[in-house]
Amino acid sequence: MEFVLLLILLLVIVVALVANRFASNDNPFPVQKRTSIFSPVERAFMQLLEQAVNNEYKVLNRVKLADIIEIKSGVSDKTRSSTLRKLNAKYLDFVLCNPSDMSVVAVIDLVNNTNKDGHKAIPDWFVNGALDAAAMPYLRMKIKTGYTVNEIQAVIANKLGKVVTKPEATLKGLVKKGPTRPVRSLRPTTSGNTMPVPALSHSQIKAQQTALIQAS
Repeated sequence: MEFVLLLILLLVIVVALVANRFASNDNPFPVQKRTSIFSPVERAFMQLLEQAVNNEYKVLNRVKLADIIEIKSGVSDKTRSSTLRKLNAKYLDFVLCNPSDMSVVAVIDLVNNTNKDGHKAIPDWFVNGALDAAAMPYLRMKIKTGYTVNEIQAVIANKLGKVVTKPEATLKGLVKKGPTRPVRSLRPTTSGNTMPVPALSHSQIKAQQTALIQAS
């Protein structure tokens, strides 16, 4: 009987030690699930970006710089280790890829420069230099409200050297085109030596109509 009580006591002590270990700061997994992968600003911009590319490109999010850039051969081990460490530490907001082979077309980062603590407010010299050395178009787009799909399309096309065709102006859902027939001028016309015909006022026209009625 004493042995059973001793065993129960020992079991209670072990459970208490395990519970205390996980409750302390030494917990190897002090984590919890995020409520959302993207911030509201990132989510809104991503939706506009996907509409802007219109299936022409695949949009990837939160891509590590090391996933799209590799180190050249022939560099020293020290340089390789240092560069690889920096590449793995940098993340890109959006990457546009060719859907046929998933090759990188352009890189986009959102910028909040309203204050120095904003998201990527200060350009990262290593990211800029690495993407430039790898000949990858890099766009830094300021966070703001009121972005339109056409505006994002124009920015991307300009960076990639493409021409953007502006849609014709529309009126009540219909394409507004130019006049289909000549428009007559409202001014009195003159021909040769003929004197211009003066425009009559409303009272003069009414007086002439009254005179014609009385004469008939």
